[in-house]
Amino acid sequence: MNLLILFHPTVVTDEQAVKAHKEEIQKQYADATISQHIIDRVASEVVTLDKEAYDRIVYVNPNEGEENRAIPGSTMKKLFEALKMDGKISGDLPKTQDLDVIMSGFIIEEGIWVKPRPAESVSIPLKKKAGGDQVKKLPIFKKLAPQSATPNIGLTDTSASNSDNEESPSMKRKLAETKLTYFSDSELESGEDEDEEDEIDENELITELKDSNLIIPKKCELPNGKKRRKACKDCTCGLKEQEDAEELKQRSLQDNILGKMAQLATLEAMKIEEKLKKQIKFKEEELAEIDFTVEGKTGGCGSCALGDAFRCDGCPFLGLPPFKPGEVVTIDSFGEDI
Repeated sequence: MNLLILFHPTVVTDEQAVKAHKEEIQKQYADATISQHIIDRVASEVVTLDKEAYDRIVYVNPNEGEENRAIPGSTMKKLFEALKMDGKISGDLPKTQDLDVIMSGFIIEEGIWVKPRPAESVSIPLKKKAGGDQVKKLPIFKKLAPQSATPNIGLTDTSASNSDNEESPSMKRKLAETKLTYFSDSELESGEDEDEEDEIDENELITELKDSNLIIPKKCELPNGKKRRKACKDCTCGLKEQEDAEELKQRSLQDNILGKMAQLATLEAMKIEEKLKKQIKFKEEELAEIDFTVEGKTGGCGSCALGDAFRCDGCPFLGLPPFKPGEVVTIDSFGEDI
């Protein structure tokens, strides 16, 4: 026998209480293989119970009040699937959720939830009709003969034949004509004729429409026969709709062109910003004093001392007057302006 103990989260906080409840259940079910879980873990699917694995489930919840003992319907269904057939759930169960318990599939017996066995299907053989291929005919009734005003007096001799009971050929012919039959062939044929009369030919309706005077809307034309450039106020010929469609088309084209132009302008602005971010910065060696008496301290063109006419584009002495080759020149004050 497999037994599952479901503890409420408040019980787990007290280790002694858990131990006491477990010992008590072990005394009641000495031969059972016991496993335990917290009901919240089962409800949140942290712990998955095997289907049809337990013969009995005991719920331990010492909290008072039906609100504190309530079990969600989804959890009930999980417990129903975990029980074997005829399995039971007992313990501190809620008493105000009988409808949810029944909807989950349980049967309540003296405060215990029981998982019933499925009802066996019973097959009932159908009786075969004798002569099923034969079509059952409707009954035929005979019309009653009219009663005479004076009743016929019977003969004293019962062996004598009664003339009324004798059926002559003429009487047989009359009876055959006066027999009442239901759903006869003549009635069916007449019904088919009526259905044919009820049918309507669509072509006849079309010809009727062609012959009738249809109201045709007047075209927006000028008296001289020329077309109007613009639809009139109460246009009914469709020119107004055509103008609206053309206007909508033109607007969509304009919006598309303006959108593309805006995208191109945005890209150009982004490129300009990227170019502006690239600032020209001089290194410390470039801003240091240049002494032409020392080798290696001359400019790239070698004619920095001659003046701007002889200096290259990137010369740091651009704008300064000519100087002697041995003269020391500093450009610290010009670094801030650059």
